[in-house]
Amino acid sequence: MIHCIRNLKIRLKLYILIGVALLGMLIISGMSFLLMGRLNDMTNDIASSWLPSVDVARDLSTTLSNIRLNELGYLTAISDEVEESSLGYLQSEKAEMDSLLAAYGAMIDEEESNFYLTAMNFWTQYSQADEEIMSLARQGRVNEARAILEGECVDLYNSLSGAFNDIITYNTQGSDSAAEESASLYQTAVILMAAIVIAIILVGVFFSFVIIRLIKTPISEMEQAAIRMAEGDLDVEISYTSKDELGVLAVQVGRLIRKLQVIIDDENKFLARMAEGDFTVDSTCAGEYTGGFYPLLVSFRGIAERLNDTMEQINQSSAQVASGADQVSNGAQALAQGATQQASSVEELAATIDEISRQVNQNADSARQASSSAGSVSEQMHVSKEKMEHMIQAMGDISSCSSEIGKIMKIIEDIAFQTNILALNAAVEAARAGAAGKGFAVVADEVRNLANKSTEASENISALIENSLKAIENGTQIADSTAQSLIQAVNDVNEMTGIINQISEASSNQASAISQIRTGIDQISSVVQTNSATAEESAAASEELSSQSQLMRSLVSRFKLKGGSFTGFASK
Repeated sequence: MIHCIRNLKIRLKLYILIGVALLGMLIISGMSFLLMGRLNDMTNDIASSWLPSVDVARDLSTTLSNIRLNELGYLTAISDEVEESSLGYLQSEKAEMDSLLAAYGAMIDEEESNFYLTAMNFWTQYSQADEEIMSLARQGRVNEARAILEGECVDLYNSLSGAFNDIITYNTQGSDSAAEESASLYQTAVILMAAIVIAIILVGVFFSFVIIRLIKTPISEMEQAAIRMAEGDLDVEISYTSKDELGVLAVQVGRLIRKLQVIIDDENKFLARMAEGDFTVDSTCAGEYTGGFYPLLVSFRGIAERLNDTMEQINQSSAQVASGADQVSNGAQALAQGATQQASSVEELAATIDEISRQVNQNADSARQASSSAGSVSEQMHVSKEKMEHMIQAMGDISSCSSEIGKIMKIIEDIAFQTNILALNAAVEAARAGAAGKGFAVVADEVRNLANKSTEASENISALIENSLKAIENGTQIADSTAQSLIQAVNDVNEMTGIINQISEASSNQASAISQIRTGIDQISSVVQTNSATAEESAAASEELSSQSQLMRSLVSRFKLKGGSFTGFASK
């Protein structure tokens, strides 16, 4: 069975596993529906047959007791109202009894008909006795009615109650029996369902284990093979065989491993021969390079072809390099000799330029000193000019103040003139006053004397101020003339300073230019010396290049190339 399952497709294996699960679910569902239907029938039987009969029998027993009480109440009524009420209740309970017996008769089966007939017989007798009691009571024969109620009716009541109890007992036992059967059926169903579930689980576990093992085993084997292949181990054998997808996959993986082994072995041989210098090598199993492996073969062949072409070109170029190296060596020697002569001439030129540079620098220093002295003189002339301008301004201020003093003196003269007039008027008034005005006349004389002195002083001050103004004006003219001379001298000094600065700047430029020329000559000298050394090194390098080309050609001769063997160097 396991062998048959092993050769099935994975899809069919999974279908079997799913089918087992579905079959188990169908079996469980069918058994559940069957047992649930049986339990439902038994429950319906209890609910619709046994329990209703018990309820009706109990209602019958209760109604019979009510009839008995109403009969007694009717016979012992102390008033018409109580009698009528008891009679009404009695009739109602008797009607209820008939209704309950009719309902019970409608729900009984053949086995229960004997209980029904017995109860109906006793009820008929009790009804007749009750009618007789009612008739005697209406006739006023209450004692006779009570005798029947307490005698014959008691026996009938007990017999009828016993019949009702028999009905209750019968239906209760039937209900209990049905409940026990239902419980037994439930237990049987639980056990059966558990057994089916366990069986289905075991079958499902068995098939799951078998199918998982049949799937996991080849997958694990191919996983280990893939791990070993990833680590570079191609000595892998896959023993799994089957007709399912995994079997096909195992076969294809085995083919891939064998193809990789063949291709890698071929590549090792390919590279080994190329490492030995044989570029005529080719694959011994080109047919194995199919699909994505074919570009690998093309790449290896391309590498061999390119290396072969490169070696051939190196072989051809080595002779040309040797010839060119000889020419370079001869030219480098001639260049070294000319560079030596150029270096000697450049050194002599550099010495001459150094002497010229020294003299020009000395002239530039002298021009800078002259420029500095002229600048100092120019600054002193500017200071003198500024001081002269300040003196002229001060003399102008003095002249302005003298004019203001002249105005003040004019005012003083006016005051003196007015004082004289006032003194004259005072003297006239004192003369008019006679003896009383003598003191006032003395004061007027003193005032006149003061006015005269003020006039004289004012005249003297005016004369002095006029002389001062003339002296200030003369000094101002002399200062203006001196200032013009200073300005002309400053301008001449500035012009001289500018010329000296131009000479100094030109000397500096000449010194800078000569310095640049000297730097250029030094660079030329350095370059000439470098060229001389380089020429000597080139001659030595060309000799080394020639020997290296001989060595390279000797190395190339070790390789086996397509298109002919190594021909060797041409003779010089």
